[in-house]
Amino acid sequence: MKETESKSKKSQKLGEDWVLNHVGMTVSNRNATLQHFQSLGVGVSVGPQPLLPYEEGEGSLMFYRTLDGDPITRSYPTGGVHHFMDGECQIGNCQLECYPMRPGPGIFLSEYLSKKGPGINHICFNAPSVEEDTSSLVDKGCAIMFNALVNGRTVENYLDSRRVGDLMISLRPPASDWEKAWKKNNESHPLVNDWEFIGVGIAVSSVRDAVDYYESLGFIRASDVLDDVPLGMRRQTVKVGPMNFEFIEPLENDGICAEVLDRRGEGVFSVSFQVIDMESEKRRLHERGLAVHLKGSSESITYLDSSSEGNVFVQLTQA
Repeated sequence: MKETESKSKKSQKLGEDWVLNHVGMTVSNRNATLQHFQSLGVGVSVGPQPLLPYEEGEGSLMFYRTLDGDPITRSYPTGGVHHFMDGECQIGNCQLECYPMRPGPGIFLSEYLSKKGPGINHICFNAPSVEEDTSSLVDKGCAIMFNALVNGRTVENYLDSRRVGDLMISLRPPASDWEKAWKKNNESHPLVNDWEFIGVGIAVSSVRDAVDYYESLGFIRASDVLDDVPLGMRRQTVKVGPMNFEFIEPLENDGICAEVLDRRGEGVFSVSFQVIDMESEKRRLHERGLAVHLKGSSESITYLDSSSEGNVFVQLTQA
């Protein structure tokens, strides 16, 4: 049986059995970011993520103190009092983790904040084979930047997939029943939109280099290259777990992508959702003060400027 499962796993492309856990954003002011998205009618603050997992024993944290390395490991007893730092924003069926940091030395996320300002820096997935998938990515050059253990078992790690696109991949074991129930409860909140999260837009200098890199990690190319002249973008998509990483390079010097690259360098600049009624959503959001920044000629794609907190645009796509 184990041999059959192993062969089946080898025949899969990396990420085919992953489930999205959360989109991770580092911010300087958690509450301001949560209030921003809620006031615009985009997301709803649902409080901190519960402790993962609650188990007595010994915990261990290994993390890079800088973006380039300098790792340190700390051990601690688990099962005691936990001080929550994060705040979760539920946007449709997407959980946006807003984690407050102070710019400066201490941990690599603080250095990220210092260099680039607030923004999305990692995407976390639940993976049935965390250790195997981690080993696969390490073998392909993705160092482990953060590893949290409880009684010797990985509860989360961060892998350095920043070479092109400046985005980290984070892996956790499968969600427990209580975590699934917590997420289901969040999605049922009466103020949560019925948006379907489909992926992120990542500004890069070269779409070809980005797609080639992610294919080298074991992910699947999911579209052809598209020169979207009305939007001033060259775009191509890679499937990572259940979501799309859409790599975008500018076709002109004054478009949204060129602006982002000039201001923050490569990285995630938009979160993308499919909506049932685009015009209705745009009217509703306009009434809340959310302006249309850019729209495609077919009206099927709209970028809304929510970037004043968190440095991220909301992209809506007509279902």
